[in-house]
Amino acid sequence: MVKLIRVLPVFVLVTILAHTPTLKASPNVQDQKPEKATVDTDKESGAKKKKKKKSSTEGVQIILLPQILQNNSQPNTSAMVSNVSPVIISAATNSKGGATASKTPGISIFPAGQLGPLATATAGQLVISEFRVRGPNGATDEFIEIYNNSGADHTVTAASGSGYGIAASDGTTRCSIPNGTVIPNRGHYLCVNSVGYSLASYPAGNGTTATGDATYTTDIPDNAGIALFNNNTGGGSYSLANRLDAVGSTSEANTLYKEGTGYPALTPFSIDYAFYRDNCGKQGSITTMGACPTGGNLVDTDNNAANFVFVDTNGTSAGAGQRLGAPGPENLSSPIQRNTSFTSPVLDTCVAAASPPNRVRDFTSDPANNSTFGTLDIRRSIVNNTGGNVTRLRFRVVDVTTFPAPSGIADLRPRTSTAVVVTVDRPPCGSGTSNVSVQGTALEQPPSQPNGGGFNSSMSANTVTLATPLANGATLDVRFLLGIQQTGSFKFYINVEALP
Repeated sequence: MVKLIRVLPVFVLVTILAHTPTLKASPNVQDQKPEKATVDTDKESGAKKKKKKKSSTEGVQIILLPQILQNNSQPNTSAMVSNVSPVIISAATNSKGGATASKTPGISIFPAGQLGPLATATAGQLVISEFRVRGPNGATDEFIEIYNNSGADHTVTAASGSGYGIAASDGTTRCSIPNGTVIPNRGHYLCVNSVGYSLASYPAGNGTTATGDATYTTDIPDNAGIALFNNNTGGGSYSLANRLDAVGSTSEANTLYKEGTGYPALTPFSIDYAFYRDNCGKQGSITTMGACPTGGNLVDTDNNAANFVFVDTNGTSAGAGQRLGAPGPENLSSPIQRNTSFTSPVLDTCVAAASPPNRVRDFTSDPANNSTFGTLDIRRSIVNNTGGNVTRLRFRVVDVTTFPAPSGIADLRPRTSTAVVVTVDRPPCGSGTSNVSVQGTALEQPPSQPNGGGFNSSMSANTVTLATPLANGATLDVRFLLGIQQTGSFKFYINVEALP
């Protein structure tokens, strides 16, 4: 039976603060451990700092490190931890595969990549990034999303046959990616079952939707394995030597079609679910605080159980972990993760990041919009450093505290917001204030998200279009509105996705 989300009535920590204590500057926030901070209302945490390593940057986002949200108009000093202001960080991967931090906070510019050579992909360069084998439309409501993880645009060149094959563990090819297809660096290719696929209206790029780049009609059984091969000739060519990636459940007997022991087998509910590849590094943990270890990049350790995160729009317990979230199929037309090509300073740089107008706590109860304990409104200035116009801009939630959060952890629900006019004081600080329009962001649907957004949900900046692009160097002021269904410590981490 599908377990619907409910509002949890008991809290250990009361939530969002009505005002925020004064904070000292924290230039090395990425090295702090705020979850272990001592109780202190006047100064930053005394957490130890690590020695920084030099590295080129790769990945970033808006992250709100652990805070205590309070439900009354006065701070509860007995329950407060030292706050660490929401900051923008720049994360990188060092030669040993670990995350390092850049010296200067901010998102660095990174080349988008050039067309790769006409060579056949090798294992790990193209991976299965999201999939499901059942949905609200039943057993054929399926899709398989492929992601280019090679570091450069890739031109499909099969080892044999007419393209790369996507097959189920029965050995039957479901889709092929034709030779000559160019999959952009960090771009996607989408294969769908045209009989039952229900997410064809999910937004992709500039008026297009997430229809399949290729289709099939033969159902993939529940919990069966799926694999991507460097050819589509089938038979003996579908071998480990020719496999690029695979994902399957623990009940899949054919090890060619899974990595490791497989993901936990699901109870076959016809719900709006998906398995998506972890793009934070916390395996979908609601309670693990701090920055995403991967900086927003995908995890691929050849272990399906550790690399994939289960989400659905009702927070159902179906056997593979329980968390509120949404499928988000992406195709060749979809925006591409471009964390390193944007910066996102706070709206008003003359005040603390946790203070209005940068962060606003509204205590107005609004249960109908998944905001029983009010809302948290986060404002940022998004700066385009891509080198050209951006015609599509959205933000994907990669880490958040949400349902089913335990007592003491906030349950946040990303929701659609409208534009507001905000008074800001910008440098030179104290010289006067001005009014700016802060644009709302839209929780993208389908899938229908009656409980609000969660892991893998996307939020669109709909004022950026082909007709009204965001020019290189230009800034767009945006807000992220989060409904509060339970109070406590919280986090919120997003990836920037954009199209030229």
